Amino acid sequence: MILLANGKVITRDPEGTGYLPDGGVVTDGGKIVEVGTTADLKAKYPQAEFVDARGGVIMPGLINAHTHIYSALARGLSI
Repeated sequence: MILLANGKVITRDPEGTGYLPDGGVVTDGGKIVEVGTTADLKAKYPQAEFVDARGGVIMPGLINAHTHIYSALARGLSI
């Protein structure tokens, strides 16, 4: 279990808080367990390995899944 905290958390949760100025994320095996303030998460998960974000931004990874079908069909062809 890893606690990445002490940073500015930006979420994409439409039902929750979109920004935490002093927040963190708890992960376990590649899955997000909880998002909250640094103090709350440290108290709730004292056994978690703490990774200090040092005031940096903590946000979801931006993955570009954009593709075109012809790109897959033309792979390796000379234009």
